[in-house]
Amino acid sequence: MQDFKVLGTISLIFAVVTVLGCGGSDHPADVSTELPVDDASDTLEPPADSDTDIDYDTGTDADTDTDADEVCTPSCGERVCGPDPVCEQSCGQCPEGKTCNSDGQCVAEGCVPACGERKCGLDPVCGTSCGECEAHEKCNDDGQCECVPACGERKCGLDPVCGTSCGECEAHEKCNDDGQCECVPACGERKCGLDPVCGTSCGECEAHEKCNDDGQCIPNDTGIEWVRIEGGSFDMGSNDGDSDEKPVHSVTVPTFEMTKTAVTFRQYRACVSAGGCTPAHVDDGTCWVWTGSGGEQDTLPSSFQGDSQPVVCVDWDQAQAFARWAGGRLPSEAEWEYAARSGGRDWKYPWGNEDATCERAVMNDGSGYGCGRDSTWPVCSKPSGNTTDGLCDMAGNVWEWVQDWYHDSYNGAPTDGSAWESPTGSYRVDRGGSWYNYARNVRAAYRYGYSPGRRNDNLGFRVARSVR
Repeated sequence: MQDFKVLGTISLIFAVVTVLGCGGSDHPADVSTELPVDDASDTLEPPADSDTDIDYDTGTDADTDTDADEVCTPSCGERVCGPDPVCEQSCGQCPEGKTCNSDGQCVAEGCVPACGERKCGLDPVCGTSCGECEAHEKCNDDGQCECVPACGERKCGLDPVCGTSCGECEAHEKCNDDGQCECVPACGERKCGLDPVCGTSCGECEAHEKCNDDGQCIPNDTGIEWVRIEGGSFDMGSNDGDSDEKPVHSVTVPTFEMTKTAVTFRQYRACVSAGGCTPAHVDDGTCWVWTGSGGEQDTLPSSFQGDSQPVVCVDWDQAQAFARWAGGRLPSEAEWEYAARSGGRDWKYPWGNEDATCERAVMNDGSGYGCGRDSTWPVCSKPSGNTTDGLCDMAGNVWEWVQDWYHDSYNGAPTDGSAWESPTGSYRVDRGGSWYNYARNVRAAYRYGYSPGRRNDNLGFRVARSVR
């Protein structure tokens, strides 16, 4: 009996070794597991002298770990069939009669793409790609690649990617290099004050100057008194005068301002001191002066040069320079006559139709040149000859330069009160008569002309300015 137990134990060991040695035999049933056991023993024990140790696999988790965290995530995208390009898992199956193309789309078997002129997007027949656009482009509904503008914060100019417009600036603006609209100042001839379009500065005046409404720097104290002349319409010229006063024609003059007096020597010297004017030609031998028997180029007598007497021996350009310095301009011929007629009245003289005498004007009424003084008088010496607006010496004392070129009739003359500048001529118009003229020549409608470079002892000017 003891022999049988030993034999059974040996058989069991052999069977276990066989199974382990086969490593998962395809025929485990061929290995006998039935061993005779002793009815009196519930356990099998190896022989006491056996050198064999049996290692029983406990099947712990450590021996069966897998890379569970490395599960592949499919990336089919728009693919509906074929293998996923990442995990090679199926993205789907095509229905019968269609096959999966290289783009992962189901197309009819034997389908012929019909992209035609399409450069991008899907072929409308087979659903295959007609091409890809560049990175800065997009595919439109017609299968064409369109550039995607990259204006960003640019408001104007060309988009740097596509070359298309990022927008337009307003009429008074310009586009800078950063694609932003900048206001373009419109100072024009303004030297100071604010630009009327952008509100930026047009410049600053000197300490002794101030900025007038026209953007011109004028002295803080010129001694000039401005008189407002309300605009209106009047009949310019005279049917009782010379041929160059005809035809009489209707003119509409806008409201403007005019200096109360002719410019005086004091005022003109202030302009010279400020650098705005050149000196009057009183002592350089280029001014025509009355000698008692005629006129010749000589030095102007001191009897003409009082501070409050009208400046003379200045040419048309010098008159223009002073007008600019004072913040004005020379009046047009129409403005001058309108003002001399006390607002365009049908009067022969500034005061009406009463005869012109030395009571109202510095002239020659038979008592001698300059009412017997042979020279000019201080301005506003004859207040009874003033206009109804208060302008002095619009008749007599000195001729006054105006803006217009001289024409020998009014045919073609402006009717809006502006100066007659075209066609040009050889002479500039002078108005008002002077200290050695008779009554006919101091009429409000009387006209005369000198070359712009003329300098006389009886020729001065006054200044006007527009009203805004």
